[in-house]
Amino acid sequence: MSDVSAPLTFDADALKRAGVPVGIKFEKLALIGQAGDTKKATFTVTFEELARIFTFDRLLTRHDYDIDDPNTPGNRDIIDNHVKRILSGLRLMENPHLGTVTVALPAEHAKIKNIQKISKYAALGVLTVHTDAPNPVVLDGQHRIETSHRLWNMIQDSTDEDDIAIRERLEKTSVEVTLMLASDADALSTIFVRMGSTRPISASLIAVMDKSNFQNRFGQYVMRHSDLFSDRTTYLSATAQKRISERRGRTFDGLYPAAAVRSAAASLAGVGVRDRTPDQREGLIKQFIEAKATKERISEATALSQLGDEVAALLNYAYTVIPGWREMSRKKITAAEFKKEFVHSSAAGLHVIANVICAARAAKVNAHLAIDALAELPWRSDALRAGKSETGEEIQVHEFFEGALVSTSFDVKSGEWRTGTAGATRSTYETAIDKVLRHISLTTPSLKPIASEATYKAIGLIGRQSGPGRPRKAA
Repeated sequence: MSDVSAPLTFDADALKRAGVPVGIKFEKLALIGQAGDTKKATFTVTFEELARIFTFDRLLTRHDYDIDDPNTPGNRDIIDNHVKRILSGLRLMENPHLGTVTVALPAEHAKIKNIQKISKYAALGVLTVHTDAPNPVVLDGQHRIETSHRLWNMIQDSTDEDDIAIRERLEKTSVEVTLMLASDADALSTIFVRMGSTRPISASLIAVMDKSNFQNRFGQYVMRHSDLFSDRTTYLSATAQKRISERRGRTFDGLYPAAAVRSAAASLAGVGVRDRTPDQREGLIKQFIEAKATKERISEATALSQLGDEVAALLNYAYTVIPGWREMSRKKITAAEFKKEFVHSSAAGLHVIANVICAARAAKVNAHLAIDALAELPWRSDALRAGKSETGEEIQVHEFFEGALVSTSFDVKSGEWRTGTAGATRSTYETAIDKVLRHISLTTPSLKPIASEATYKAIGLIGRQSGPGRPRKAA
């Protein structure tokens, strides 16, 4: 008597011996090619297929890399926060593109029938993987696969208008999958490391390319409308940007990286130094734009451009009056010469100026007057005076920015005192902002509110919740 409670299993080999055809796990029209000597097949799946079928519990497999299991190809672990970030971005993308997912399968488990030869090593064919084959292992794309699965589960039956719109976009979306026909665990692990260790996109290139958030769009607007940043904002190699400018009949003179310009634009708009994280900066700039749109009954796009125009106009004025910038505006020096001669050629120096203007706006004093006061400061790198070291030694120090934006040292090769940057850390440029605000509040009486406690709280130099602070440690 048989045990009907026993789990039902199929012996694929027995079926083959009996002449019973094995079922198909998946079959795709594919572009057949090679990666060196390794054959590969690239095919397309719909987003829904990736989300529902080509998942880790259906047709694909992944393993956390285990140093003690050299025979199993492994991945880094799936990071939940990374999945959430991709998911949030995917929800906002009007034209969702996930890139190519790369998986691997031993060659003996993939049946390929060529239909038409394209070149010596490429053909159009049909890829068939039968049910007796192991699941392909993921080499690259595990976070995107997991994201697709989660997002589809969230929206597939939703009646929310936004979810319906997202679902309709994703139903039109396809994803490319490349199947490497290889099984050597070491080779596959190496492929994974190489693919996962490619050079990341620079923060500056992201700042100019990514239009999915407010801070990037706002920064891009200011870059385009500020005379200071036009043809001076760097986000590619100098050679590439010069080539682009030449095509437009202009001259590229690289100065500030785009990521620094984006941050400075947001700071000047009201963020100040409250951008402890990119998420904080994004939340604040979004808040300013939405508040302006609501107050003036205009669209977010119009509010962004109006606020951007305000910021660009202030920077354009500063460009004509602050030493160094002023000479560039009059074409008396190049950006390269400016970098050698002035302390605000660094990103930290740009942030100091942006945040002082931000403080003027927060204090509701004349921002042009604050810029004029900034112009009176000794911005040249060679503005040195006699000083003494902690040990009483006679030295040279910068007239104003020593220990804030610059650090002076003696160059034994030239026999001269030279200034270098004091570092681009937040503590360094916040010290410089504080020093400038206190100085100009004393030298220009009408700017006194610029160094008030209320202003410092508004721009983030001190916390909004003032109190006795942390108790001293016992000696």
